[in-house]
Amino acid sequence: MGASLKVRWLGAVTLAALAAVAVGGAVRAAAGWPMTRRGDLWFVETPHYEFETDYAPKAAQLLASHQEALFLELYRRMGKTRSAAAIQRMKVYVYQTEDRYRQVMGDGSEGTRGLYTGTAMGAWGSQDDLDETLEVLRHEGTHQFVRQFIGETCPVWLNEGLAVYFQNATFEKGKLVSGQAPMPTVNFLKKALEGDKLMPVALMLTLSDESWRAATRTRSKYASIQYAQAWSMVHFLEAGDGGKYRTPFLQYVYFLSRKASPDEAWQRSFGTNVAAFEKRWKAYIKDLKPTSGISCRTKMAMLGDWVLAAMKQPQCLKDIETFRKVALTGALGGWVVTVGGIETEIADRESMADVFRCPQDPSKGDAPSYELVPGKPGEPPVVRCTHHVGVVLETTYVKDHEGKRRTRVVSRPILPGEKK
Repeated sequence: MGASLKVRWLGAVTLAALAAVAVGGAVRAAAGWPMTRRGDLWFVETPHYEFETDYAPKAAQLLASHQEALFLELYRRMGKTRSAAAIQRMKVYVYQTEDRYRQVMGDGSEGTRGLYTGTAMGAWGSQDDLDETLEVLRHEGTHQFVRQFIGETCPVWLNEGLAVYFQNATFEKGKLVSGQAPMPTVNFLKKALEGDKLMPVALMLTLSDESWRAATRTRSKYASIQYAQAWSMVHFLEAGDGGKYRTPFLQYVYFLSRKASPDEAWQRSFGTNVAAFEKRWKAYIKDLKPTSGISCRTKMAMLGDWVLAAMKQPQCLKDIETFRKVALTGALGGWVVTVGGIETEIADRESMADVFRCPQDPSKGDAPSYELVPGKPGEPPVVRCTHHVGVVLETTYVKDHEGKRRTRVVSRPILPGEKK
């Protein structure tokens, strides 16, 4: 990591090829994973998971395909320390209500959206929030993978950093694409760096599971930093200096999986100069550019609020292009949005135009990514996005306790014959 940090290049660790069961499973998914029904529950089997869910069949298939894609990506990167064929299927419980989830997942599940217990994995959430449930499953699924392939010696910073790294991944053309650097997280880290609030790397490397949990419980000064910093260290080792550190990072994981202590694995892979690592890592944060801006959900929530503001001028809501032109004049107001603890001002024309663009839209130019679908008589039109694999995002409008309409963004599976 630069001339000031000794990196021990041991050569690529010899790794086995993907097991046939893993590769074959991806092909099988094209026709749908095997499913059975018992009562109101669907049971879906993939090569590495057994799902039990009260979601509808199409949503259940989507859950299973996403999770299998996560496994294949994790295995491709760092799981070849053992054969995928030797891994038994993990039971995954996904329910629409928290009560049902807690009944099955038991102690420790209270107040959580998802949990990996060591023997099973679970999550809960409405089918309207399907994309958020998938995000939770990516996080918990990474913990499951770390436990099975790296083992008990994995330090908590790496475990949590990897979980957030893959939580941020996107599902594109049947594969998981990782390495995103969300703008809110990047901005949060830059602000923490400027305020000298980042945890010393030497402390992060030696942090125990209990210390990590204690900081969260007691809201210590590091509580809000831990996850973002762990993610940034993983991101740096994956992408820093054009991927220069991927081989020693892989070696680090390999040594951990072979029962080396975290300290021994680190020194054998990166040397003993932790201060030099910290210096290079902080420089990486300082120069890090976001790969994505405000999330699609946040943008759609903003657009939904603009729709509500324009209800007294129905001519503004004729179609998405008319709506966009009015919004860009500033007639509907500007915004200061707080995302990830960072205030982002949406006031200039360029930023406001970007609100109409989904980050997953592959088209060029600044034409709106969203549709404006007429609502029922007297109801506001719906903002719809069809640029996410397997799901459609839509705004819905609910009344609060004062009877005032509020925007909510929901997701659902694509309906048969629906335009994608």
